Amino acid sequence: MKKKFVIIAVVIVLLSVACVSLFQYGSFKNEKLEVMCKSSINSALEHFEEYSSSAKESDYIAGVAEFRTYMTAYLCLNDSSGDTDYLWCNILYGYMTLSPEKVKSNVSDLVTALGYLAEDYDHPNGFNLIHNLNNQLMFD
Repeated sequence: MKKKFVIIAVVIVLLSVACVSLFQYGSFKNEKLEVMCKSSINSALEHFEEYSSSAKESDYIAGVAEFRTYMTAYLCLNDSSGDTDYLWCNILYGYMTLSPEKVKSNVSDLVTALGYLAEDYDHPNGFNLIHNLNNQLMFD
């Protein structure tokens, strides 16, 4: 009877350690994804600001690539591809790649929206401005 109790106690302790380790790993992973979100959206903002002043194609392309990195990290943090904020970003990314001239002519609105997201990677005003920009691009 004592052997069974010791075995059960050891199993419970091992499971507890495993659960705590997984929880810590999950929070560590989320911290890294948040850092990735923040750094990529800040980098995208810098590239689009540079594009608005220099009109260099390389700045635009780098901004689009950083925006895509932000979207990927944001999706991993939220675990929901049906998230409306992600979908609005995905629509904007489609315009960035398929209709770049439309986005380039509205780069100041894009910079404003990304400015909010640079402050907080999931700022609601940033997503609302992206939604408004998508509507504007649709009718251009």
